[in-house]
Amino acid sequence: MAENCFYCGNDLHQQDMVHFVSFFRENNEQEHPLCDECYSEWLEGMKG
Repeated sequence: MAENCFYCGNDLHQQDMVHFVSFFRENNEQEHPLCDECYSEWLEGMKG
């Protein structure tokens, strides 16, 4: 089973870097994989 980026859906097996980000919803922590590009965008969004 191929793993895909949580945001863009790209195949992560063809990516150089995979980042796992924790999201909290209703006191549950869930980790989702992000490709390098989406992770960079996510970090920028966290900066505000």
